[in-house]
Amino acid sequence: MAASGSTKDFCHWMAATDFEDLPPDVRHMVSMAIYDCVGGWLACSMLPLAHRMVDFINLAGGSPDCSVAGFPGRTSVLNAAVVNGTLGHGDEVDAIEGDGLGAHILAAPAAAALAAAQMAEAPGQQALRGVVFGYELAKRLNRAAARARGETGRVRAAIDPGNTMGATAAAGIALGLSQERMEVAFGLAAAMTCGVTPFGRETEHMLKSFVRGGVGARNGVAAALMSKAGYDAPEDIFEGPQGLFHGRIGVEDPGPDFLKGLGEDYAIRGIVFKRVCGGGPNQAPKQALLEMMSKNRLAARDIAEINVEVEPAGHNTITHVHHPSIEGKDVLALAAVYGGRGFKETYTPSACQNPEVQSLRERISVSPRKEWSGHEDHFRTVVTLKTRNGRTLREEVRYRYMDDADLDAKFRDLVTLRAGEAKARELAPALKGLDTAANTAEVMQLVEMPAAHLPGA
Repeated sequence: MAASGSTKDFCHWMAATDFEDLPPDVRHMVSMAIYDCVGGWLACSMLPLAHRMVDFINLAGGSPDCSVAGFPGRTSVLNAAVVNGTLGHGDEVDAIEGDGLGAHILAAPAAAALAAAQMAEAPGQQALRGVVFGYELAKRLNRAAARARGETGRVRAAIDPGNTMGATAAAGIALGLSQERMEVAFGLAAAMTCGVTPFGRETEHMLKSFVRGGVGARNGVAAALMSKAGYDAPEDIFEGPQGLFHGRIGVEDPGPDFLKGLGEDYAIRGIVFKRVCGGGPNQAPKQALLEMMSKNRLAARDIAEINVEVEPAGHNTITHVHHPSIEGKDVLALAAVYGGRGFKETYTPSACQNPEVQSLRERISVSPRKEWSGHEDHFRTVVTLKTRNGRTLREEVRYRYMDDADLDAKFRDLVTLRAGEAKARELAPALKGLDTAANTAEVMQLVEMPAAHLPGA
């Protein structure tokens, strides 16, 4: 067994770093990330996928230890992790990665940390610390995998599309695993990583939500609990033959950059919060369209044509994934007709089938800008709008990142839609103050409420 290495050194860093050791901006960022995440949970608890997931956990049964967001009663820690993780990417309102490495990473570690911390009655700081480390691990794994692919030319599935490894770190910290048992937990989790992602073949966003959030959260909690119970697995799982990188990427080591800047360069600083309902490549176009319409006092009926230009990878996503929160024509047509964040309209059949929406949708085109190839171009767009009275308006826009006031407004909108203004006012300070909570369970119980369906859906 190696005395040091990527796995051991990362585990040692986690064990040696307390919440108060984290830089103030990192502590603030993780608090706001959980705040935004739980707001999304509650909105998504009204969707059909949430109710199907709760039907599943009711069939599975389990001890009533943990809360499920937007539903009454409690369930087992594994059940809570899988439902809340699925809600974490239940719709396209959740945070994404600013550098394109990984996908919807926050969903799984957040659900895993909060469920495990609630079961263990751990303080809020322990849950938040777990999210920071889980997010960090997931980003570093994705970065190392991208480097390995570039050097070898081998194209394989994502190293961990469900973010199981990050969720394992988050749950392990929340459960208080030692450095040695965390290594074992990673060995168990590596066997649970999933690589089948046929998202372009579905129309309900259900598999995508489960893979990006639920499966990783459940597996991460399971791996951490199995290790805590004394179950064994190989250590040093990030390196060596039959390790995670060897099995998934075809190389035996994550490389020297895996640990570079550890404890200084925190990945969660690069998280990007979504302003509106829509896949990542839709954020800048939707922002630009709404601002152009407001500035020029236009209604949807005034628009003759819309053309949107985005970077090639984003173009592929929003023209090949056929769901109204992702497909570019749907997102923009709904935005032009209804405005706002678009969450309710996306899941309301009468809104999607509105003749005005359908007519405008046919007059929207989405084009790739082949020269845009950097990660920063993911948040860039050119929108050209032609009006019925002959004007042509064109703007090149970069996505405007959200500040705390923007996140407050988004949280208020989503939670009020689900539970009313009073509940939004009660939850906001509790979630933003999770770092002061002596027991995570005291905060998590606030997300329990009678089940509800989205009005009009």
